Amino acid sequence: MLRVWLTRRWLVGTLIAIIFAMACFALGRWQWGRYVDKQTKATAIATNYDARPVPLTPTLLAQALTPERQWTRVTMQGSYAADADLLVRNRTQDTVPGFEVLTPFTTDAGTVLVDRGWVPNAEAAAQTPAVDPPPSGPAEVTGWLLTGEPSLGRDLPAGQLASISISDARLQRPAVGPADLYLVLGSQAPAAPSTGHPVTPRPRPTQDLGPHQAYAFQWWITMPAGLIFVIWAMRRELLVEAETQEGTPAPVKPKKVRIWDEEDY
Repeated sequence: MLRVWLTRRWLVGTLIAIIFAMACFALGRWQWGRYVDKQTKATAIATNYDARPVPLTPTLLAQALTPERQWTRVTMQGSYAADADLLVRNRTQDTVPGFEVLTPFTTDAGTVLVDRGWVPNAEAAAQTPAVDPPPSGPAEVTGWLLTGEPSLGRDLPAGQLASISISDARLQRPAVGPADLYLVLGSQAPAAPSTGHPVTPRPRPTQDLGPHQAYAFQWWITMPAGLIFVIWAMRRELLVEAETQEGTPAPVKPKKVRIWDEEDY
């Protein structure tokens, strides 16, 4: 078999099989990484989402939120900024497109963005929808802390954002503090006044891990497939060569006769 393998054709075939195995390994690692990320998120939700809220302090704001501390439940007292909503585009809820509504909230610890929830798109795509205002005056807010999203670098109309990027929000609302986090609203007192354009709270985050772990195992199990095929094909070639040298013709698979190949008599 070594003699056959050292030919140009099978060396190239082996190289292709090795490249295929490496690609399967890389794809498996990518899927495994996605599984680990989702597992970490699900664990953080299970641990933090229903926990007793802790007061939002300057120390808590100054600390970076690790993946395990996402969805930390906090409570804070302060007041919303008036007429300062920022709307985040391309957010869907139950497959309906709309906006997330962010409003600066000032506390003794600093000013943070509060994601008050979701509103549907206006009738025209370029039109900013009307939104119920936040409560005026002193308010108590309870919710969950999340790290801000990466900036997408898009040029949008004033009052709109492409993502929940704290740095992008700060360009339009300079009072927002330096902490790269925002708060997802759970409850607030007093309640927001109603003007006929309610803001729908964000639903509980999903803890579904998805199929990524299974996909990772599938890619890793597939890794040796190319090499197995090369070995099988070389053995078959050796068998045919041996039968030819012994004078025994290699078995030929009979050709199927199709109905339309038969002559009508």
